Amino acid sequence: MSLALWDHAHAQSQLARFTNVNYTIYPQPSTFTVPLLEVGNIRWGPLRVHPHFGTALTYTDNVFRVPDSLQQDLKSDWYVSLAPGAQVQLPFARRHLFVFDYRSNIERYVSQTSQDIADQTLAGNLLLNFPWGLSVRSIGELKNGHDYRGTSTANPQTQSAAPNQFYAPNWGIEAEYAKDLYIRAQYKYLDWQFIGPQAGPSNATGPGDISTRNRIENYYGLATGGRIAPKTNVYLQGLIAKHVYQFNTALDSTTYNLGAGVSWEVTGKTAGQLSIGWQKKAFDQPSQGRGTGNFSSLAFRGSAFWAPQPRTAVNLAVWRSSEETTLGGTRFFVSTGLGLQATHSFTYKWRATARFNYNHVYWSDPITTVEKTATRRDDNFDVGAGLWYQIQPWLGTRVAYTYSKRISNFESVAFDANVVMLSIQAQF
Repeated sequence: MSLALWDHAHAQSQLARFTNVNYTIYPQPSTFTVPLLEVGNIRWGPLRVHPHFGTALTYTDNVFRVPDSLQQDLKSDWYVSLAPGAQVQLPFARRHLFVFDYRSNIERYVSQTSQDIADQTLAGNLLLNFPWGLSVRSIGELKNGHDYRGTSTANPQTQSAAPNQFYAPNWGIEAEYAKDLYIRAQYKYLDWQFIGPQAGPSNATGPGDISTRNRIENYYGLATGGRIAPKTNVYLQGLIAKHVYQFNTALDSTTYNLGAGVSWEVTGKTAGQLSIGWQKKAFDQPSQGRGTGNFSSLAFRGSAFWAPQPRTAVNLAVWRSSEETTLGGTRFFVSTGLGLQATHSFTYKWRATARFNYNHVYWSDPITTVEKTATRRDDNFDVGAGLWYQIQPWLGTRVAYTYSKRISNFESVAFDANVVMLSIQAQF
């Protein structure tokens, strides 16, 4: 997974579920700050305190994401989500800020209790801004999360099996010097430790996520750029990601990414960035895996914001990156996709959202199942809409609908699912 490329394959799993204040359960190699909360005025001396809480009631007609061919095994269910959290901000020396942040997402199913989960993140963030143009950001996180069914990161599972669960401590530091020109250096460390019923024995003597997926990832980044117009910047960046597996050493590899990009902001109505580069993935022990020891391809990421009128906003994202595999007999997968979201505010209190996400995923090597021997390719679609009502500045509610569909050349993993959710969120 490249440091500069968003984790969009994982983001697919965020669409059909509830989280409070944009909580992401997957660690992000490219993130060096936690989202700062601004709403609220609870203060204790210099401390700014932002407790928050959310809850939701959700219905899905396909809990286990089974294909159409297994309609007799299709299970529907209701589940309740709880998302308590808090953020404490401590400004000091006028320019600097320390942030303590806790977020969670707890789900409890009515019938299919094997799917109950508790995702939690505890994070500390230090933001230093010096008057001569130097800024330093460091982050440390302890994350418990899981793979949502129907995502490319989730192993194929038997029905009613518990979700894949992980513990992922990570930390990183980023330093940037910026005047008319800037230079930025980054480093991040990430440790994937799989836990729970699907993890298998800790010494890897049997099948499970520990024997195949436990790994340490180190990310290094260097970028430089400058302003070519009052609100337009160009940059060059180089990125290296080193993946070292605890037991599955045949997948040890290094990913190199070199690219160029542009970012812009014009009159407040449009802003965005686009970077395009070439990515190469080199395996340390190609003789132990399938295929050749190298893979290279085009890699890109981009985002754009457009406000055609004061009450309407449109966000677009595109991406292409390679990811660590979860499918036995393969070495990696490549994710290419597009996301589009539109928001319209009818009044101060009422707003509506609509979104569309498409993600094409193909794996590196052919696999053999009872169906066939072939290289697996998936097309994943998510379409959704929501209606939001702001009861008070600190309290809001929404109703949302999401339709998810996977089309695959392996019919056993194709599915569609409908999800309806009613939620309420409070932030102080």
